[in-house]
Amino acid sequence: MQKPITVALQPAQVTLSDKRVHKSAVATKKSGSGIFKSHVRRLFTELLNLFFNHDWIFWLVGLANRRLGVIESVFLVYPATDDYKSAYSYAYRSRWHVWKPGPIGFFWQNGKIDVKFAISANNGQFSDSDNKDRLCQLVNRMERLRKLFRAKHKTFAGILPGVLFMRRLVRETPEADVTVEAVKQVIGKVRSLEGLCDDTPIIILGGRGFIGRKVVASLPKGIVYSVDIAGSNGQDCWPSHLQGKPVLLVNISLNYALGQYVHLLWPDVVVVNEVYPEPNEELACQLKAVGCHCYHVVGVRAKALPSFPGGYQGGIPCCAAWQSEKMEALFKRIV
Repeated sequence: MQKPITVALQPAQVTLSDKRVHKSAVATKKSGSGIFKSHVRRLFTELLNLFFNHDWIFWLVGLANRRLGVIESVFLVYPATDDYKSAYSYAYRSRWHVWKPGPIGFFWQNGKIDVKFAISANNGQFSDSDNKDRLCQLVNRMERLRKLFRAKHKTFAGILPGVLFMRRLVRETPEADVTVEAVKQVIGKVRSLEGLCDDTPIIILGGRGFIGRKVVASLPKGIVYSVDIAGSNGQDCWPSHLQGKPVLLVNISLNYALGQYVHLLWPDVVVVNEVYPEPNEELACQLKAVGCHCYHVVGVRAKALPSFPGGYQGGIPCCAAWQSEKMEALFKRIV
């Protein structure tokens, strides 16, 4: 069993939201304010790529960082949906940056700066074996950027850490370690909020995945049940003997997976969703109809410019954060 990483974390902050969950994590009312903010974010990306996206500028910034030591890492993000793609850039820009990282902003965590880059490729393209050479070039480019900025780390969003590790394109996955610790912290706080015992059973949806295996290994034996749609370990392995008992269901699978298990749930199940984006309105209503409370892991407390769209209010993705004693996990209740 893998020994859990010991990191001193601040108590998590929970945000109880009175807003209904939108059908899409980035779908907003078509107000003048919403349209204006969308264009501001995209225009910011245009300005960054026009004036800042040059290796000689990155080198100069890195030269200053060698003395100041304020840039901690470079982070690569990609859009979870087409809506997120359009939240950051215009269509022509997205076509230009399918595999070529472009700067889209910055964020601050515990007094350190991270530079945020993006591509427009998606999960399907990362999993396609024909794109291994592109992935290799992508990793090499991010390593080049890390060296130019003289940053300590390079990190990747979503399924990229697992894909790159399995293809032996990276040797370390700090993103996974941070995510595991954040999930463990949120599990503890939700358990306290819901009045659940320490030995309450925990079902890990996606327990055979790259992050899921690490979460399962970090939790006490005897109370954890791993369920995964991969490898025929799906609904056939559902722990039906827990029916009617208080249970924590932690979703670390794909964003559509939770909906496939709603019909198996009961009112005593408390859902913790780590997958991005957060549950949409239809799924939230289904969980409410069953009687399940649902919480979403927002990420880690930090400030971003521009802010991450969707469900990252007041924070950044876990995969973007770096471990420190002051790291604070954020989560909210989906109402």
